Amino acid sequence: MRLLFLTDSYRPSRSACANRAVVLVEAMRDAGIDVQVLASQDSLATSPDSYAKPDYVTFFPTYPLLSKTALNRIRNNLASCLSAIRSARSLGAFDVVLCSSPPLLLTLAAMSIASKLKAKLVLDIRDIWPDVAYEMGSFAPGSPYGRVFERIAKRGFRKADLVCTVSPGKVDKLRMKRSVNENDVLLAPNGLDETFVRQPILQDTVSRYRLNSGTTCVYIGNLGLAQGLQNLLVIAERFPNTRFLLFGSGAEEEALRRIAQNKELGNVEFCGTVDAAEAHTVLTCATLAYIPLVSSNLKDSIPTKLFEALGSGCPVLLAAAGDAADLLDEAGLGLHVPPEDIEGQVEAFAALAAKPYGESERQATKNYILAEHSRQKIAAQFSNEIKTRLAH
Repeated sequence: MRLLFLTDSYRPSRSACANRAVVLVEAMRDAGIDVQVLASQDSLATSPDSYAKPDYVTFFPTYPLLSKTALNRIRNNLASCLSAIRSARSLGAFDVVLCSSPPLLLTLAAMSIASKLKAKLVLDIRDIWPDVAYEMGSFAPGSPYGRVFERIAKRGFRKADLVCTVSPGKVDKLRMKRSVNENDVLLAPNGLDETFVRQPILQDTVSRYRLNSGTTCVYIGNLGLAQGLQNLLVIAERFPNTRFLLFGSGAEEEALRRIAQNKELGNVEFCGTVDAAEAHTVLTCATLAYIPLVSSNLKDSIPTKLFEALGSGCPVLLAAAGDAADLLDEAGLGLHVPPEDIEGQVEAFAALAAKPYGESERQATKNYILAEHSRQKIAAQFSNEIKTRLAH
């Protein structure tokens, strides 16, 4: 079987999309599937000098995303779609075209490529568009954006031979859509990348961020629109003796910095981005991690950082409801509160800070997540499903 894996993000990028894609591709190649990756050139934006492109990876050019305005995003996505179609022509024939979404517009390229090659089409849905935009309040059903995205999504679902997605709630939601055959929806969760927790503790990282000094609450991830990080600054204002370390960058970073400066929050530190090894060290040594979603409406979303925190044995204050809260209850290392309940988050933070989990409890959660939510094991099962369901 020859499979084209079409994705917006791949290594050397360290985005959540790239992290998922790499493990899926490695598992499929291990299973004997001839996988060729076709990824956006945006993946190379922060590539290190040591990066060496594998032979089975091709990058297609994109419209530069100089600023993340709605218009520039559309230009970038449309250019990516057309560029991916052109780039696929040089890669030969395929039995299967697998497209990871979002961005939703990339599925247009996947449909075109699969149709021309008479290949099976698989959609890997990490977020269901436009549903997730409605849930976040980005735009409304019936709006011009909503109508266009709904048409694209319905067309993709009708043409797909298999749809896979990342949480039980998303499986249920997809099966309720009339354009999706409920027997062709497969659960393939993100899980914990085993390589993340097998990295050594970096003592220079511990020293640099004074992780062994007092109570530390950490956030690691995108400082963007879907996180609702303003609530963390409210918590920081209530607990001036706790250090709050924010690792990452994103669209909301400058706004968050201004809020922290205006409130004179000397206990809040913006630490920039960290690589996977540093992130593992931070989570292993921190008192707790703050993991938020912007709205309780995002009930079928499980942030990948939740798996990483629990797999590192880091207690979690989770601002979310639904599937993410169920995972935390299952793991038993932290508390969850709806994103809209800021006073509830303050109370939960106080409880977690006052009674830290012991090393035995942390280790038990680490062992459980690794045993039950390994991304490598999930990817191997997914690869077998691909071979079984789509073999000619």
